[in-house]
Amino acid sequence: MGICFLFHIFLLLLLKLTNANLEGDALYALRRAVNDPDNVLQSWDPTLVDPCTWFHVTCDSQNRVTRLDLGNAKLSGKLVPELGKLERLQYLELYMNNLVGPIS
Repeated sequence: MGICFLFHIFLLLLLKLTNANLEGDALYALRRAVNDPDNVLQSWDPTLVDPCTWFHVTCDSQNRVTRLDLGNAKLSGKLVPELGKLERLQYLELYMNNLVGPIS
């Protein structure tokens, strides 16, 4: 294998981790901003590189967040603008919560 090929592989892996970190940071911002009396978001651990391992989070084959299932979680508080960083989010379930605010 050539050094150029290995460099490209390294860049792809780095980009994948960067996206996962940005999305994990966005989700963790939500966790910090809301009241979670039933600890529904307990698995949202910012020390894990990949938020795709967190409960209530679904990702595509490229480990990008596509779905958040937080319906009936009894969450309250403000939505965070960081949720706008979830560029591939297709489904956001928030019924039976008391959440307010825009998503940028």
